[in-house]
Amino acid sequence: MTIASVDKALAVVEHLLAVDAEGVSLSRLAVDTGINKSSLHHILATLRQRRWVEQDESGRYRLGPMTGRMATWWTSANQAASMLHPVLLAICERTHELVHLGRLYERDVVYLDKVEPDRPVRVWSRIGQSAPVATTAMGRAILGARQPSAAEVETWVSLVPEASAELRGRLTEEMQRVRSHGYAIEIGEDRPSLACVGVPLAVAGVPVLAISATMPVERADLPHLRQIADVIHECIAAADVEGISVPVTLAD
Repeated sequence: MTIASVDKALAVVEHLLAVDAEGVSLSRLAVDTGINKSSLHHILATLRQRRWVEQDESGRYRLGPMTGRMATWWTSANQAASMLHPVLLAICERTHELVHLGRLYERDVVYLDKVEPDRPVRVWSRIGQSAPVATTAMGRAILGARQPSAAEVETWVSLVPEASAELRGRLTEEMQRVRSHGYAIEIGEDRPSLACVGVPLAVAGVPVLAISATMPVERADLPHLRQIADVIHECIAAADVEGISVPVTLAD
């Protein structure tokens, strides 16, 4: 048994997830959700009061700050690691590479979970470790899905100590690879002997997480990295974790 008023309110929130930053008018929202304007007006007033929805000066509606708090809870270290650990296990089993889950936290990507393969791994990592966003495959994957402005890209590059002259170009290149092919790579940039491929994940439509596979550079030719990206996408899709999606798709 469902409660009609709650069902309608949630339908409004879910629909607003797909609305861009400009928002949507009451009339358009009524057409899209099938809720009459009078009922919809009362629902939106309640959601505004509780900060799930906000309204701009032109009268258009979009999601409010409470949805951000929900996303923060959903991607907390324990919650995200618990939900996605089986996915990491599946990726590791198929690729035999070191697999990490990371989250964008302010200036860095922070490692939330990892699964190590049976074969020896020539890399040390720990849960809670952080790494620069611009130099890592996970960070590049998240930024590529977010599509930051040129000014924001400059900021991310500036946060890397002693950044190379090529970093801005490499970051831009990998963000484009995310948009066109669904994954980002780094080969010997963060650590000279290692390479990574990263795939972004969105929570409630917001790219904040990424999964990566790490391997020695000698195994990191572009066809192999693409195969690893395929596996990551396939394992995420097969798991079908509620609330988690891949905001980009692999190109053929």
